[in-house]
Amino acid sequence: MNKTTKYAMQGAAWGGFLTGLVNAIIQLSEMNKNPKQKFDWRRLLIAGGKGALLGGAGGLALGAIADHNNALESPINTDLALLGLLPIVSLDKTSSTYQLLDRKASKLIEILQLKFGDKLASDPMRLGSTEKGTALADNFDIDICLPFKSDSFSSTEKMFESVLDLMKSSIGNYGIISVRDQKKSVGVIFELRGEEYKIDVVPYKITATPGNKTSGYLYVNDSNNPTYTKTDIHKLKNFKLSDAQKKIVLLLKHWKAVNGIPLSSHLLEHLVKDAYYYNQVPRNFTKKLVMVLRHIHANLNLAVIRSTENTNNILTDISQSKKEIIIKACKIVLDDYEYQPNSVLKHFEITTN
Repeated sequence: MNKTTKYAMQGAAWGGFLTGLVNAIIQLSEMNKNPKQKFDWRRLLIAGGKGALLGGAGGLALGAIADHNNALESPINTDLALLGLLPIVSLDKTSSTYQLLDRKASKLIEILQLKFGDKLASDPMRLGSTEKGTALADNFDIDICLPFKSDSFSSTEKMFESVLDLMKSSIGNYGIISVRDQKKSVGVIFELRGEEYKIDVVPYKITATPGNKTSGYLYVNDSNNPTYTKTDIHKLKNFKLSDAQKKIVLLLKHWKAVNGIPLSSHLLEHLVKDAYYYNQVPRNFTKKLVMVLRHIHANLNLAVIRSTENTNNILTDISQSKKEIIIKACKIVLDDYEYQPNSVLKHFEITTN
């Protein structure tokens, strides 16, 4: 919808409402002074109609100006501009900060192998956004998966507590300043150059099935209902994104971080794959990005998206209030893009205070 029509409609609605409200207040005040006077609905309608006409005319004029200016705006190569943002928002693994945290991760792996060597089913491995190439420059951590043999501990809880205790006993050494017992992982916090960075250690217990080397169970550290859940590291590692999909994920992670949108990175990656599966994928990068946003906007309330490594884990099983925030955020970008394609840049640009 062009802004001439949109503003005219909004102006008419608000003009009619406000003048009608004022007229009603005036009439009620008059009736209070003269109890015999009756409320005049015709008078209210006439006042509201005049207000609607005035408001509509004002909105029409403002909308016409906006549409005229919009028509004069020269097209921008949004593909070039959006792709130009990627080196700024994405993690540079050659950066000195990442290299320092990477060395801390190697040390952590060494400590874990030294302590649990005979209990491990295989070497610890790195997973997550830093390995996939979808980590943000200003918000990244390193994930270490720690695979234990099926007979290593009597329960996944004992496994989790053993890793947690080891990490806690290391506080004060190797730059570790604190340790968090998170829902499915142990968060190890390091101080690097005055800033805090995190390495997540994810212990899991391989299932005692002949020939199985990757499927197992994670401990779910919930104080109200501690339990365990299935995982399959092989399937997780094989969940791959194309180069274009990685770029879209990076820009949308930046967008959701700036706007405080409650969309997990895990669900976002699956939504991008889902959009590619169910839609005709355009060649233009900007249109690919818009296609994904349009898919999320249209399908988030309906889609049932399951996690790759555990099909019992329904990623779209989030609160309705969160879904509404995500859908509304998508609509804002889509509406602006439909009116003026150049506007897509304002939703992804780097802002400074």
